[in-house]
Amino acid sequence: MLYKYRFLLWALLFTLATYGQGETSNWYFGNGAGITFNNDGTVTPLTNGRLDTFEGCASISDAAGNLILYTDGIRVFDRNHNIMQNGNNLYGDPSSTQSAIIVEKPDDPNILYIFTVDTKTFEEDPDRGFNYSVVDLSLNGGNGAITQKNINLLADCSEKISAVVKDCFDKSIWVVTLGFDSDQSTSFDAYYAYEVSNLGVNPTPVKSTFADLEILDPRGYLKFSPDGSILAAAHAFSGLHLYDFDTNTGIVSNPQIIEISDENTSSYGIEFSPNQQFFYVLSSGIPDPDVPQDPSSSLLQYDLTAADISSSELVLDKRSIFRGALQLGQNGKIYRTIAESYLRGTPYLGVIENPNEAGNAANYVHNAIFLNNRNATQGLPPFIQSFFDRIDLVRNPDGTTSSSLSICDGEQFTLEGDNVPNATYVWEKDGVVLPNTGHTITIDPASIADSGRYSLEITPNDPGECPIVGEAFISVNPLPTAQPLLLVQCDAASTNSTDGLTSFNLEQAILDDAYTYFFYESLIDLTSDNPIPNPVGYTNTNAFDQTIYYKIVDNNGCEDFEELQLRVRSIVLTDGERSFYACDDNPNNQLLEGIFDLDDIIQSNYPNQDVNLYASLEDASLEQNPLSGMYLTQSTSIFARVEENNECEDVDMLNLVVNPTPELSFESEFIWCTDGQPLIITAPNGYDQYRWYHETENGIQEIGNQQEVPISALGNYVLEVGYTYTNADGTFECFNETGFEVLPSNRAILENIRVEDISDNNIVEVFVSGDGDYEYSVDGINYQDSPLFENIAPGFVTVAVRDKNGCGISKKMISVIGYPKFFTPNGDNYNDTWQILGVDSQFQPESLIQIFDRYGRLMAQISPTTTGWDGTFNNAELPASDYWFKVSLEDGRIFKGHFTLKR
Repeated sequence: MLYKYRFLLWALLFTLATYGQGETSNWYFGNGAGITFNNDGTVTPLTNGRLDTFEGCASISDAAGNLILYTDGIRVFDRNHNIMQNGNNLYGDPSSTQSAIIVEKPDDPNILYIFTVDTKTFEEDPDRGFNYSVVDLSLNGGNGAITQKNINLLADCSEKISAVVKDCFDKSIWVVTLGFDSDQSTSFDAYYAYEVSNLGVNPTPVKSTFADLEILDPRGYLKFSPDGSILAAAHAFSGLHLYDFDTNTGIVSNPQIIEISDENTSSYGIEFSPNQQFFYVLSSGIPDPDVPQDPSSSLLQYDLTAADISSSELVLDKRSIFRGALQLGQNGKIYRTIAESYLRGTPYLGVIENPNEAGNAANYVHNAIFLNNRNATQGLPPFIQSFFDRIDLVRNPDGTTSSSLSICDGEQFTLEGDNVPNATYVWEKDGVVLPNTGHTITIDPASIADSGRYSLEITPNDPGECPIVGEAFISVNPLPTAQPLLLVQCDAASTNSTDGLTSFNLEQAILDDAYTYFFYESLIDLTSDNPIPNPVGYTNTNAFDQTIYYKIVDNNGCEDFEELQLRVRSIVLTDGERSFYACDDNPNNQLLEGIFDLDDIIQSNYPNQDVNLYASLEDASLEQNPLSGMYLTQSTSIFARVEENNECEDVDMLNLVVNPTPELSFESEFIWCTDGQPLIITAPNGYDQYRWYHETENGIQEIGNQQEVPISALGNYVLEVGYTYTNADGTFECFNETGFEVLPSNRAILENIRVEDISDNNIVEVFVSGDGDYEYSVDGINYQDSPLFENIAPGFVTVAVRDKNGCGISKKMISVIGYPKFFTPNGDNYNDTWQILGVDSQFQPESLIQIFDRYGRLMAQISPTTTGWDGTFNNAELPASDYWFKVSLEDGRIFKGHFTLKR
C-alpha cells in the first residue's frame, strides 16, 4: 500500500498541546495575490501581499495561523508586509519553479531557514545554485531579521525543492533538491537530501544518483507525499517520475516513469491527494512553455494503487491556458493556478474539491476562488508536506473519508477517528480541548457556533508507535428564509378567458437567483419531494385561486419552504389596440422587414409601468423570451404584458406594420463642365418626395426638393427619395437615399505644342491643362489618347484636343516645315513649282529661300509668299538635274538640302 498514516503534524513535533496546520494558513503568490484558510474550511482572498513573481514563492505562518513571513526567493517580507531587516538579495529567483521553501529549526521556533534555488534566465544571469539563509524571529521587535545570508550548499541545481519530516520521534526535516552528481554530469542526475535538526543545517547531504534518467529540463515541481514515502518530480519536457523515499536515511530510490498519454506531455505542477491514493499533474503542450503562444494545459489524475499507474490516467480538465502549480490546502482541497501566458495571470484559482475521489467525483471547479483582482501567475507556495499528513475525520455515507463537511443549521454530524485499543483521544475545536475522550464525537443538532476546525490526537498505548492526528473543517450554514408568495396571471392565452384556468410560469415567483426553487402541488408532494415536473406552463387546477408550495435550496443544500398563492385575472384582449410603423430595412431584397425600437415603444406608451414585450401570447403568459432593443421583423403582432409588483395587470396586442422603402438606383458620379452652364440632374420617376443635399465643410445643406436640381458646385451630394403613407394614425414616410459625386471637367487649355520638323520623322507633341479627360487629333477626325504624334507630313496642321466628357474641343493650327524631294515643271499644273512647305504669308513670311546649281551658282531667290521656283534662270528653262537650296527661316533657323528637277 502506497499510503499510510505514521507521521505527526509538524506542529506536534514542537508541542503535543498544539494542533493543526496553522503553518499553512496564509499563502502569498503571483502579482500581489493571497488567500487565508478559515477554521470552517473556507478561503478568503488576501490583497495585502507584496509579491510580484511569475513562479516561485514561499510562505509560513505559526501554529495558530498567524503570518510570519513570505518571500519570492530574493526579497523577504515580514508579518507586517515590510521587507524584513537584511531581507534583500537572497539567491533565489522568482522565475524558478520553486524559488524557496521555509523550514523551522526543531526545538527553536524563533529560528527559520529559507532554502532558495536559483535559475539562469539570460546569458549574463549568474546561477548561484542551492543556498539557505537564517531568520531570527526574536529580533526587530518580533518581526524578525536575516542573520546569515546565502550559505551555499550546491553550486548548481534544478528549480526544484521539497521538504518532509524525518519521523515523529526524530525532529529533523529533510530538504531535498535535484542537481548534478559531478562537474562532468550532462543532465540532472542526483538528488541531495539535507537534514535540518536542532543543531542546524547539516551541509553534508545524502546523495542519490540516477545517471540513466536523462533529465535535461530543470523546470517543474518536486513534491513529497504527505507521509514522505513517495517523492514525485515533474521535469517538464524530461518526463514525470515517482521515487521511493526513505525518511530514516534520506535515500531516494526505485525510480518509476509515469508516461503521460495526453497530448499535453510537459509536466509542471504536481500534488498528492490527502489519502495519498491519487496523484495529480498539470501538464502543458506548447513547444516551449516560455513562449506564450497557443497554450494548452491538462489536469490529470493517476491512481497510485493501480498495477500500472500510467494506464490509470484520467483527464479532469483541458483548456487553452498556460501551465500552473498544484498545492494541497489545509482543508484537504487542492488549489490550481490559472494563467493565460507566462507573463499574464488571472484573478482566479481552480479547486479540486474532493481529491480523495476517483475521476469526475474529484470535482474540479475552474475559476473557483476569486482573488479580488490580484492575479495568480504560475506558482503557489510549497510547504513541508508533513503538515498535510493527517487522517480524515469525516466519514461519508459511501465509505469514503474527507476533511471537510458543510451542513445546515439544525442537522447533526459525527466525526470519527481510528479506533485504536487502549489509545488516548484528545479532541479540540479551534484550539480548545473538548470533553469527549472517545474515537467519535457527535453534534446533534449543530448550530452556526459549531462551525470550525476540529482536531483529534490519538496517542497509542505503545510508546513506540507514532501518534495519529486527524482534522476536520466543519461549516454549519444558516437556513434560508422562504416567504409567502403571490403570483397573479392574466388569463389571455386560453380559449376561455373567464374560466379562471390558465398557464403559469411558476419560475416567475423566483425572487433570488442565489437559491434553487422547487414547486409542489400539495404538502404531501412537498414531504415526499415530488415536485411539479414542468413549472413553466403549469395550469392551475382550482379556478381563479389556488395554493401550492415551493422550496428554496441554497448553495450549501440548506432549504426552507412556504406557500405560493396562484391567482387568475380575466382580461379582454383587443385586436390591434395600438399600431407602430417602420420602413423596410433592406428594399433590395425580397423580405419586407423593418426595425422597431421596442425600448422606445415601452418608454413612450407605458411610462413608469412594468412592461415587457413578447412575440406570442403564450410567451407573454409564461413570461419567457421577452423582446427588447432593436427588433427586426416583418409586419406582425406582439404582446405587451403589464405588471405591478410582479402581478399581471393587463395584456395588450400591438401591431407592428412594415411599409415598403423606395428602391433607388442612381449614378454615383456626374460630370459638370465648369466652364459652361449649371449641371441639371434629374432623379428617377415614381416617388412622392425628393430631397437633394450638398455635403459641405459647414455641414449638410438641402439644395432642392423637386425631381430636378441645378448644381453649380463640385463635391459630394445626397439624393433622398420617399414614399408617403397615410393611415388612421396619421402620415408616415419611408425614405431611401444614395450618395453621388459631382466631378469637374472642361475644355482643354493649349499650353504649348512642340514641333520637331525638317526631318525624316516629324513629331508633334501637345501640352494642355484643365480638369477634363482629353483625347488628341491632327486631322479633326481620328483621335487618340496620347498627345504625341509622329511621321507628320510637312505643311499646315490643325491640332484638336477634345474633352471626352463632352465639354468641348480646343484647336490650333501649326506648321510643320519640310520640302518636296522633286518637282516637274512641265505645265501640267501638277508639281510645276518647287517651294518650302509649312511657310507662307502667315507662317514666317520673311524667310529667304535660295536655290543653287551643282556648281554653287545662285539660280533663284524666292519668298515663301510666292508659288515657288518654276525651274528657269533668266527666263530660260534649266535642264533636269539635282539642285541645292538654303533656307533662312524667319525664326532664325537655317537649313540646307537638295531636290531634283525632272523634265
